[in-house]
Amino acid sequence: MELRHLRHFVAVAEELHFARAADRLGMEQSPLSQSIRKLEARLGTKLFQRTTRRTWLTSAGTRLYREARRILRDVDDLKASMQRGNGEDPHSVRIALSEDLASEPFTQLLFQLEHHEPKVALEVRECVHAEAIRLARDSGADVAISLNPRAEAEMARTRGWSEPIMAVVPIGHPFGAFDRISLRDLTGQTLALPSSAERPGCLAQMEELLGRHKVRPAQRLEVRHWNTAISFAATGHAIALCPVTMAHAATAVVMVPLEEEGAELVTWILYREGEVSPAVSLVLEIAAEVASEPFLSVLADVPA
Repeated sequence: MELRHLRHFVAVAEELHFARAADRLGMEQSPLSQSIRKLEARLGTKLFQRTTRRTWLTSAGTRLYREARRILRDVDDLKASMQRGNGEDPHSVRIALSEDLASEPFTQLLFQLEHHEPKVALEVRECVHAEAIRLARDSGADVAISLNPRAEAEMARTRGWSEPIMAVVPIGHPFGAFDRISLRDLTGQTLALPSSAERPGCLAQMEELLGRHKVRPAQRLEVRHWNTAISFAATGHAIALCPVTMAHAATAVVMVPLEEEGAELVTWILYREGEVSPAVSLVLEIAAEVASEPFLSVLADVPA
């Protein structure tokens, strides 16, 4: 068994989608599928069940996922320790934040950085995406944190965490009676979407999601703030699409999970290609811990 097989397995286990896992790993889907089959053959057990609509872990796959994450975390910790040189910790962490990411995962990231021992000086700069990338590329920041889905020249990109996207509707709306709805149900509806000026990366991800599922809204209302989108939903002016940690804090509305795989908002961590400094290693390590927390999926399944 090789470490790359475990990394491939963990990516599929976390995405529950072979195409997205292949994209995350920067490889084609066919060799990824072959890698999983080799791992299953080596272990003598099936790790995934698949249908044309979804992929899920078997009981053996669930057990392996827990152990594989531990093994890979230990390996990554060792690698990071060697890269830091004699186990040195960073003295400071500088983050360029390109969009409003004041959600629970980002809050957890900052909390753990603030309480890291030994103490690090934490600096967070809010700026537009292009400025965040410039700062990270020119050593003005250790990492850029962004919702923009496109890759950037000279920058390495790691998936930080993802949040399920919820449909937010007024109390009494027919959709509120369902445990889940399909994105296709939103065709012909007025949708409140993030502003291209304020949240271009978020809008790009949502537009890609709507386009992938051929959703054609009757009207699009671009809003600058999540609270505005939720207010529009509460008053029946539009159906809002919001990440779960934003929707969950709302009142006078019902949040409805979407049934499609990949209906999520992904946060990316970018840093200079070929340079994994102690500060970058620490951010990636904490972000991986945040991403592994089950609270996001739990929130997505809790009725309003």
